[in-house]
Amino acid sequence: ASALAALRAQVPLRTWSEWAGVPPGAVQGDLVLHCGESTAGRYCATLVAVDVATSWTEMQALYDLHHQRVTGAIQHIHGRLPFPLREWHNDNGSEFINTALLRWCRHRGVRFTRGRPYRKNDQAWVEQRNGLLVRRLVGYDRYSSRAAWSVLQRLYAFLRLQHNFFRPVRKLLTKRRVGSKVLKRYDAAQTPYQRVLATGGLPAEQRQALAAQFAALDPIALARHIQRTLDVLWKLADTRPPRQEAARG
Repeated sequence: ASALAALRAQVPLRTWSEWAGVPPGAVQGDLVLHCGESTAGRYCATLVAVDVATSWTEMQALYDLHHQRVTGAIQHIHGRLPFPLREWHNDNGSEFINTALLRWCRHRGVRFTRGRPYRKNDQAWVEQRNGLLVRRLVGYDRYSSRAAWSVLQRLYAFLRLQHNFFRPVRKLLTKRRVGSKVLKRYDAAQTPYQRVLATGGLPAEQRQALAAQFAALDPIALARHIQRTLDVLWKLADTRPPRQEAARG
């Protein structure tokens, strides 16, 4: 515990109020556990990462929560982002607050920050995506096989394309209280892909590569692939052990 506290002291806090006007590349990450009703034993998890400026979202399936696997998953996500990863932010869990990730961020020049304990609002952007993208589709069952991990990975390859290229997102601009009401003002809905282009910070070849990727996608086929992959995944959920039949007298 003291070692974890010493590591935490090396990762500065960043609260919900410190995200206004961040450039692309400031990413919040969180883990969604596919452990069912028990965290005992080995099970799959999903690393969700959201770029705050553009809402670009990446997901990576993990076979367990070992530090090296979590850091490796962040590395995979870093390689798929359409812009450099400049800042990485997560909660206080030991899956993130460890020497493996601290070293990796320092080596890459990535600013590493954490939210306050028990304040989910400090990771509000990624918390929202957890429910919208992972829980809504994958659900709350336990998945602990390598087969399930492999299918989750296939699902996210399709889901990231659907979300980033075809799902418009509205971003909250202002929030103010008037009497008992909270008035929220949003910007015009745009897909993460459109938001990435609108930042104007991408080199021409990267813009062309994204445009070519977008042009090659068929949203109807993508939705069909997602549904078929989910049908395969749901069958791989661990079944609960059958109840022992009461001994007959």
